Amino acid sequence: MMVDPYRFSCASYEALDRAGVGWQAALHVLTAARPRIVRHVGAVLHIVGAVPDGRLLAVALIEEADDEYVVAGARWLDEDEAQPLHKLMERDGR
Repeated sequence: MMVDPYRFSCASYEALDRAGVGWQAALHVLTAARPRIVRHVGAVLHIVGAVPDGRLLAVALIEEADDEYVVAGARWLDEDEAQPLHKLMERDGR
């Protein structure tokens, strides 16, 4: 059985609320959105993916232990940011 490597803390929910992002949207990007863009730099993991209505959401996570992450925040991408990322995701299909 695979254990979900993503965790939401009280601070996660507060950061998402301040950004106007529901936890369900962030969870969708983390677990179900395909294709998506994943970038891992040091202890920071960024994942960008589309929610069911087509908007792109960027979720930032911090690595707490090997392959275990806590959600630090998220934000909706504006159209200028989303357009090139849509093209990358279509091309790469990840």
